[in-house]
Amino acid sequence: MGHDRVCVIGAGCSGLAALKELTERNLDAVCIEQGSDVGGNWRYENDSGLSGAYASLHTNVSRAHMQFRCFPMTARSGDFPHHSAMAGYLAAFARAFDLRRSIRFSTRVDRVEPLGGGSWRVAVSGGAAERYCAVVVASGHHWDPSWPDLPGTSTAVITHAHTYRTPDAFAGKRVLVIGAGQSAVEIATEVCRVAARTFLSVRRGAHVLPRRLLGSPFDRLDVDLVNRLPWRVLNWIAAALASAARVDEAAAYGFPRPAHRVLEQIPTVSSELGPALRSGAIAVKPEVRRLDGTHVEFTDGSVDMIDRIVCATGYRISFPFLPPSLVRVRGTAVPLYRRIVPPDLPGLYFVGLVDAPGGLLPIVERQSAWLGDVLTGRLELPPGTDMLAAIDAAEPRSKERFPLEPPHSIRSDPHAYLRLLARDRRRARRRPSTASAHASVAAADRLPAT
Repeated sequence: MGHDRVCVIGAGCSGLAALKELTERNLDAVCIEQGSDVGGNWRYENDSGLSGAYASLHTNVSRAHMQFRCFPMTARSGDFPHHSAMAGYLAAFARAFDLRRSIRFSTRVDRVEPLGGGSWRVAVSGGAAERYCAVVVASGHHWDPSWPDLPGTSTAVITHAHTYRTPDAFAGKRVLVIGAGQSAVEIATEVCRVAARTFLSVRRGAHVLPRRLLGSPFDRLDVDLVNRLPWRVLNWIAAALASAARVDEAAAYGFPRPAHRVLEQIPTVSSELGPALRSGAIAVKPEVRRLDGTHVEFTDGSVDMIDRIVCATGYRISFPFLPPSLVRVRGTAVPLYRRIVPPDLPGLYFVGLVDAPGGLLPIVERQSAWLGDVLTGRLELPPGTDMLAAIDAAEPRSKERFPLEPPHSIRSDPHAYLRLLARDRRRARRRPSTASAHASVAAADRLPAT
């Protein structure tokens, strides 16, 4: 075939951003998608089996933060777009940049292995393995459910938020939702309208912000210029806005007050939790101590009969197609240079492996442009020891903002991270571009299928 090929895994927002950037640079990029259409997690009932979108799901950040800069979203989508609007937007993005011709749909990646020299062997379901000069993992990190440790046994039906779609099955039941994050609160406030009783088990508190503060989307001031202010000033502004909007309403009715400040973790966004607590539609409980048949005992000693348990306890970071020894994952920590490159695995890259307040789309758009500079030879990666040192240093603002996060956490201040990638790219523009960073690798050599 005569030229290098790049394999992009996943056709959600991260994979589409990477594919668009690489094809525009005349790189031969092939995207492999397990589902039959683009959209990833935003595609409701995605036949990939990996989407956890529920029927009522809207974005928890405003439209301004949930769009690619190169492809603005129409105002008809509203301030907080519904999942159908997001799926439609990503489909329109794929059409606008003619990306579908480069996507293999209904194809699962089974194995990705290094071949040496920076090339990679990719084996897919129902096909022959192929060699690529680079692999871009854009499969996301919100699809492999993380389950809590629940000692004891229960007659209750126990499910994960990943499989929740509508509240119909909870009508007339006594329901326990475990968690304090976005999905936990949204599921609890929806289920309580039809359930006989709804409990919300919260291990530690979270700041609950309404979707609108003083008449505007709560994240209206979450822009780069404001983010450059000293951290103590940003925290003061956030506290003043929270006080003016009475965001402590949930805490007044039993929802635990968090020990951290508003900006030091990702807040839970809900305009419904406070009223549901105030009316008694939801009762807050502490952590589960044990399951006992038809009942659940909590750490405060209270016991309640429960019919259904929904574990809204997040997701694990996992890459089932990669040998476990290749990429070290420890909880939320993955050591990657610029949150993209594993230093000791040339030719392997990650896009979208970031957990930041605000929308992911602007981040993966900038990551993809940065990666395009690397793959075309415009941006030269530093030596491995320098990359390791940079990983340890991370972005100072991210460390300052999230002091409780472990080293190498995927949690990041989005503006600080975007500024870092932008600085790299500005330096890269001063260097002459080469034909390809991987020109010596023979691409697309067909290997025996496994």
